[in-house]
Amino acid sequence: MYMAFEVLRAKEREFPAQLVSTFLYIANHNGCRQEDLMVGTSLSSSSVSRNVTWLGPKHRSGKDGLKLVYREIDPDDPKRYRVYLSRKGEQMATLLENTLEEKL
Repeated sequence: MYMAFEVLRAKEREFPAQLVSTFLYIANHNGCRQEDLMVGTSLSSSSVSRNVTWLGPKHRSGKDGLKLVYREIDPDDPKRYRVYLSRKGEQMATLLENTLEEKL
């Protein structure tokens, strides 16, 4: 697990546990709704929104995001969003899986 966190920290030096939880949930439930993230991670609506924004193309502070996920309007409910791994996010998820499979 330590190495998996280091893989994430190589992408972003400050990678808080909430951000890790959000990314891992999306990686395991690609295309999930943001409401699913709230339930699955036990995070508030504002925390989920903040983390999805940080993992996405633009950080809320105006600087570039991590570009690991993207949001699309839910085709079943245009008032909601679904969150997907980007190509970079898929690569990161694969790297994490490979890291976790390595023997200590």
